[in-house]
Order: sequence, then C-alpha cells, then structure tokens
Amino acid sequence: MSDPIFSNSNSPDSNPLNRRDFIKSVSAIGIATAASGNQFTQAAAPDTSKADETAVKGLYESLTDAQKKEICFDWDHKDASRGLLRTFVSNNWQITKPHIRSEYYSKKQQDIIHDIFKGLVNPEWYSKFLKQLKDDTNGNEWGADQSIAIFGKPGSGKFEFVMTGRHMTLRADGNSEDSVAFGGPIFYGHAADTFNEGADHKGNIFWPQALKANKVYQLLSEDQRKIALVEKTPPEAAVGFKGKEGKFSGIAVNKLDSTQKKELQGVLSGL
Repeated sequence: MSDPIFSNSNSPDSNPLNRRDFIKSVSAIGIATAASGNQFTQAAAPDTSKADETAVKGLYESLTDAQKKEICFDWDHKDASRGLLRTFVSNNWQITKPHIRSEYYSKKQQDIIHDIFKGLVNPEWYSKFLKQLKDDTNGNEWGADQSIAIFGKPGSGKFEFVMTGRHMTLRADGNSEDSVAFGGPIFYGHAADTFNEGADHKGNIFWPQALKANKVYQLLSEDQRKIALVEKTPPEAAVGFKGKEGKFSGIAVNKLDSTQKKELQGVLSGL
C-alpha cells in the first residue's frame, strides 16, 4: 500500500529499513509519575540495536557537513533563550530553521525522517496525526512546517532526535538517561476548528483523552480534588523532568486507591 505522504517510499532512494519492523522495534517508553516505585513507572533502558536508533544514525550519516553544522548539536548544548535545547518544549516552535519537506533535505533524508516520525506514534494514530498537522498548518502536508534536530552523535554514546512544529514536540532518544520517559517533555495538541474551541471540542482528535482524564477526577474525593487541582496551568516551557528530588504539583499516584489507579492507567494507555 502506498504511503499518503511519500507514495514512492519503496524506491531505491528511500529508507532501507523495513517499516513494519521499525514500528515494532521502537524502544519501550517509561511512564514518569510523581510517585516512586508505583506500578506505572518503568525505566526505558538504552538499546543501541533498536531500529529507531539505526534510523537516526542513518540519517545522521547521510547529512552533509553543512547540514550537521546547522541541525546537529552537542548533547548538552544550551540555547541563549531556551536553555538546554534538547529538553525544551513549547506549543508552537521550530527547533531549527530548515523545514523537512524542502530542498534543504534530499528525498532520501525526508523518507528517513518520515519513517522515524511514523515509528514514534501508534500505527492507529498515524493518520490522525497527519490530520492534526494539516489542520494546524493551514492545510500544509506533513513536514512542510516541521523541523528537526539531532543531539549527540548517533552510534557513539547518548543521542536524541527531536521534531517540532505547531502543537508538536516529539523525541526519539537513544542512550539517554535512565528512567526518563520519551527522552524529555513532549507536546501535542489540535486546533481542529477554531483557536478557541467550544466545550465539546468538535473534531479535536485528542479530546477523548481529556474525557478519560476527567473520569479520574470524578473518582477523587473532595480532599483529593483540592490537592489535584492546579489553580494556574504552567507554561509549556516550564514543564520538564525534575529528577528523583523534584517537587511536583497535584496529587501523587501513590495517594490514589486501587480503583483510581486503574482508571489512571487507562488514561496513560490511551496516550
């Protein structure tokens, strides 16, 4: 079956990875929660044999020196305004200037980037993400308004691939810190109809996830709700991993009963 974005993905110039194997072999993702030792926390152990890491390594090796100078950074590179760049997140930003679907990248490089992206999302959500990106970029196809960066050197130590755009920050991490989900904070959203959506969020592909989260809230006691509710939503850039000694707003998972935890697990499994 042809791909809706890259119809000639089986051409000799395309990514040599088998897409089905690629999707199956994406590294397990740990769920980061405020409670230590609870049933949801998993450490995502690095594995350099994974196909997602192979794809990022292949992309890196295909880049020219000029491309590497513009979109590749040291592992701990700090931006003057964004801080540690590989962990930055926002609702609408470009991590580098070149867009994926442009003359800057060769057709083969675009194919590899597309396969990395496709391998990061659940196959059932792939077409939904394409719709979200198109709706949020005035009808542009995937890659036309998204950019990427690579941190570290794939194949020799820690590295991370980051893709950004409007309502999108996704990561493919290789050999990153233990027990850190996704390699850093991620962001996704959808302005399906208008910027200020109605109460039913018509057409928003992620609204069912919000409804699931609301079910958890409905199960909380009055005292738990007082702890769980955050008066003011923090800006996206302020959301990040804080380590074992970090302080978190809201209610800790280990303060929930078994029924509440089960409902929360259902929310996480739907992400």
